[in-house]
Amino acid sequence: MKLIIRQYLAGLRERNELDAVLPDLLSQMGLTVYSRPGRGTRQDGVDVGAVGSIDGGPEKVYVFSIKSGDLSRKEWDGDTVQSLRPSLNEIIDAYIPNRLPPEHKDKEVVICPTFGGDVQEQVRPQFNGFMTQNAEPGRISFEEWNGDKLANLIQSYFLREDLIGEGSRSDLRKTLALLDEPDTSYEYFASLVRGIDSACTKDEERVRGLRQLSVCLWILFSWSRDAENLECAYRASELALLHGWNICRLFAGKKSKISEAATASFMAIFQVYRQITSAYIAKVAPHLRSEHALSSAVRGGSPIDVNLKLYDLQGRVAIAGIWTLNQLLAVGDESPDRQMLFEEVSAAVNAIDLLIKTNPTLNSPIKDDQAIEIGLAACLLFFNDDGRDVLRSWLPEMLRRIRFAFATNEKYPSILTSYSELMDHPGSNELKYRENVTSAAILYPVIAHVAVILQYDALFQLVSDLQTEFLQHTNFQLWFPDAASEENIYTNKDLHGIALTDIKLQSGSGAFEEMIVAEIAQFPQTFELSCFKSGWWPLILVACRHFRLPVPPKLLQLYVEKPNTEASAISQQGNASD
Repeated sequence: MKLIIRQYLAGLRERNELDAVLPDLLSQMGLTVYSRPGRGTRQDGVDVGAVGSIDGGPEKVYVFSIKSGDLSRKEWDGDTVQSLRPSLNEIIDAYIPNRLPPEHKDKEVVICPTFGGDVQEQVRPQFNGFMTQNAEPGRISFEEWNGDKLANLIQSYFLREDLIGEGSRSDLRKTLALLDEPDTSYEYFASLVRGIDSACTKDEERVRGLRQLSVCLWILFSWSRDAENLECAYRASELALLHGWNICRLFAGKKSKISEAATASFMAIFQVYRQITSAYIAKVAPHLRSEHALSSAVRGGSPIDVNLKLYDLQGRVAIAGIWTLNQLLAVGDESPDRQMLFEEVSAAVNAIDLLIKTNPTLNSPIKDDQAIEIGLAACLLFFNDDGRDVLRSWLPEMLRRIRFAFATNEKYPSILTSYSELMDHPGSNELKYRENVTSAAILYPVIAHVAVILQYDALFQLVSDLQTEFLQHTNFQLWFPDAASEENIYTNKDLHGIALTDIKLQSGSGAFEEMIVAEIAQFPQTFELSCFKSGWWPLILVACRHFRLPVPPKLLQLYVEKPNTEASAISQQGNASD
C-alpha cells in the first residue's frame, strides 16, 4: 500500500492537487490549519500553515512550501519564482517577521519543504546546507516532507487498520490493478466507498470518512491519469461525491468547528470530482467539430455501442456545464469571475449542439431511459436562446425518426436494458412483443414537458400523435422525489420517489402543464432535499445520471417562464433556487 501511495504522490501536481491533500492530512493528524492555499494573493512562500503538536511534542507552527514531483536543481534554485529556495527565503525574510499570526509569534516555527517525490542527489548538498545555515534553535527549524514521509503519514492517519479495514484497502488495490477493466475496477471502488460511508456513525468518524474518500479518490485519479484511462475514475468520482454529500448533509447549516471540517473535506472531494470531469471533457472537446469523429472513436462492434456511448457522453457534457451554471448562479453581479463563468456555460451549450450535429445517432434513442440524458441536456440548453434553438431543432427530428422506427419496425425506444436484448431488438414484429417492450415510458413525457416550457405546441403535438398512433397501451410516467428520497437518493440503497402514471396528452399542452404544476405542489420534496436547500442542486442530477433516475420535473420547471435574455434566465433561476 505504501508503494501505491508513493506513486500517487509523485504524480500529483503542485496546484490544486498536492496542496489540496495536505490540509486534510494535517487536520487528521490533529493540527489546526489556519492558512490554506490561495489564488491571486501574496503568500510569501507559504502554501499551507498549521499549528499544533505532533506525536506529543511541544506545540509549534508548521509552514509548508509545496512543490510537485522530485526536487531537481531547477526546482530548487531555477530561474522562476516558483523555485523552492526563493520561497524559503520569503518565509524567513517576510512571512515569519510580518505575517505569522500574533497568537503564535512565541512558538517555534518549523519550515517544511514539501514535495511528492524525493530530493535528487545533485541538489542534496545545497538543500541540506541551506537548512543548516538558516536554522535558529528554539525559533526556526526545518523538516523535509518528501514523498516517503507523506506516504507514511497518509497510511498512518487515513488508511491504518483501525480506520479502514483490510477489505477496503484490498478494494483500493484491486481498483488500481484493474483500471483497464473499468466496470470491474469501479465495482471494487464502489465497495470501498460504501464501506467507508456505512462505518460513519459519529461526527468524528464522518469527518474522517470524508477525508478518506478524498484521499482514495485522489489516488485513483492519479493512477488513472497515468494509465490514460479515466473511465473508472469518472464513475467513481460521481459515487464518491454522492456518498460524500450523504455524510456531509448532516452538518449542513450548522456552525461549529467539526461542521467546518466536514464541509472542507467535502469540498476536497468536489474539487477532485471536478478535475476528473474536466480532464474527461478535455479529451472529448477537440473532436466535437469533426463529423462522426466521436462515434468512430467508440470502436464498437455494432451501432448499439455507438448509440449507448454517445448518449452517455452527452449526459457527462451536460452535467459538467450544469455545475458551471451553478457557480454562475452563486456569484454576484460584480464578481470578476462572472463573465468567465458565463462564457464557460455558453461553451457547454455549444458543445451539446456540436455533439448532436456531428453524431446523428443522438437523434435516435434506443432506450427509454435515455430520457435521462435528454433531460440533463435540456436543463443546460434552457440556459440561453441558442440552447433553446437546439432543443427546437433536435427534438422534432428525434420524434420523426422514432415514428419512422415504429412504422418500419426498426430499433424504436424500448424499456429493454440488457445489451444482448438491445442487440436483438426488435425481436419480433408481433404486436404483443411491441406492447411488452414499450409498456411504460419516461422518454415521451420528458419531451412533452420540454415542449410546454418552450411553448412549442407543434412539438407537443408530435408527442401526442405518437402516443395516439403507436403507444396507446404505454404507461407514460413522470418521476418526483418523495419523503424517502433524502435518505436514499445519494446512495441508492433503497427504492424511493413517486411516479405520476397513465399520462394522456390528448387534452393538450395546457392541461398537461397544469397537471405537472399541481403534482409539484403536491409533492414538493425536491425543495426539501438537503442538497437543493444548500445550493448543491446539481447533485440531484448527478444522482439521476449515476443511478438511472428520471430527471425531476422541478429541475426543468426552474425555467418555466421564457427569459428574453441570458441574463434574465440567470436571474430567474437564481430566484427560483432561493
